[in-house]
Amino acid sequence: MIDYFSVKIKGDKKNSDFFFEYLDEIYKFRKENKIDFNIKNIHHFVVQTKSEFIVPLICEWLMQSPYNYEFSFIHESKRHHVLRFNDQSPDILIQENLSPEEDYIFFQNSLNPKSKVNPNIKFIGEVFEVTDLKKLDEVLTNTQKIKFQNPLPDKFYDDYIHWTNPSIYTHNCIGYKQRPNAQRTYLMDQEWNFDDESKARFKLSKDMFNNLSLNKYVLPIDHFATRIYSHDRELAILEYLTLTNYWFWGAYNIGDQNSSTNVCRNLQGDPESISPAKVFTANNTPAFLSYLDGLPCPTENFVQLYGRRLHHFALGVTDGFIGDESKNYRNVDYVVDQLKNSHMQFLDHVIGSCQEGLKQIFSKKSLHSLLITEYIQRCNEFDGFFTKENVAALTKAAGDDDLIT
Repeated sequence: MIDYFSVKIKGDKKNSDFFFEYLDEIYKFRKENKIDFNIKNIHHFVVQTKSEFIVPLICEWLMQSPYNYEFSFIHESKRHHVLRFNDQSPDILIQENLSPEEDYIFFQNSLNPKSKVNPNIKFIGEVFEVTDLKKLDEVLTNTQKIKFQNPLPDKFYDDYIHWTNPSIYTHNCIGYKQRPNAQRTYLMDQEWNFDDESKARFKLSKDMFNNLSLNKYVLPIDHFATRIYSHDRELAILEYLTLTNYWFWGAYNIGDQNSSTNVCRNLQGDPESISPAKVFTANNTPAFLSYLDGLPCPTENFVQLYGRRLHHFALGVTDGFIGDESKNYRNVDYVVDQLKNSHMQFLDHVIGSCQEGLKQIFSKKSLHSLLITEYIQRCNEFDGFFTKENVAALTKAAGDDDLIT
C-alpha cells in the first residue's frame, strides 16, 4: 500500500491551495475510515451503445484488442455483453438499453450538438470491487453525503451494483459491488445468446487479431481518460479521490494546446492493469478567453461538442522491437501497421520515441462508442503516461478531428 502523504507529486501544472488542503483531508479521512482497504480494484467498465451497434462494436474490440467475447445476459432493462482479457484485469461490459423510456444518458447527450446525434451512446462508468458494501455505503452516504441512484437494499444479492448519481463534473458514475468468490460473475435475470451469423463475425474478428500476431504485443487497458471543463478540473479530481482508493500522481501543463493532463493512480500496486490509471484532461483557460491569448482549445471544443465524457481507452503494447534493433521498428509500429492494413484509421503517425520514454498513437473515434483507442508502448520501464511533446501532438490531432463536420 502506497503512503501517499510521502509521495512527491509529479508535473508542473499548478494547483490551488484549496486543492491541496482538501487533498490531504480526503487522504486522512480515507485512512481513518479504512476506505483504502475496503475498496479494491476495478471489476469492470460499462459502455452503452444502441442495439444496432452492438455487434460491430464487439467486433471492433475483438479485432483491435486482446479482449475476448465471453457471454451475454439480461438484467432488469439492460442487455449486457461481457468482454474479458483475464480474471485480473477489468472486464468491459457493452450494454444496450431495452426500455422504451429515455434514461439520464439520453438527456445528458441531448445537451451537445454531436452527442445528441446518437443520444444512447456513452461511457457509463467503472465498477469497483469492495470488501464490505454496507460499511462503504454508510460512510459515503451518511458522512460524505454522496448521492446514489438508489438506496442500498437492506438485503442485496451477491454482485449487486450500487451506482452513484452521475457526477456533475464528469457526467460519469461510480459503481461498487461485493465479489462473492474468486470467479468474476454478474447478477443476471437470464442468459442471452447471439445468432450464428453474429458469432461467426466475432470469430472472424478475433482470428484476424491472432493471425496478425497482435496477441503477442497488445495488452489490456493501460489507462482511461475523461475530458472536462477547466473550472471543473480540481473538483473532478477531488471527487474521484473521495469515491475511490486512487491517489493523485501528478499533472502536466500542455501550454501550446491550452490544456493539462492530470493522472490518478490506484493503490493496489503491480500490475497496474488490474486498476488502470484515470486521467483527467481540461483546458487551462476557458474557450471564451482564447481570443485573448490566441491559443487553441481542443479539449474544451470536445467537451462543448460531445459533453463531459470519457475520451479514450489506452491499450498497452509490450516493450520491444521487431527485427534488427538498428532499424528501430518497435512493437507499437508493427501493431499500428497491421491495424492500418486491416482498415483501422488513425489520427496521426506513431508519436514519440524510446529515447523520450514512450511511443503512442490515437485511433479515429469509433462511430459505435464515440471513444478513441490509444496504443502506448513504454520503453525501458518508463514510469509515466506521456511526454509533454507527445500529449501536445495527440491533443492537437484529436482536436482537429473533432472539428470535422
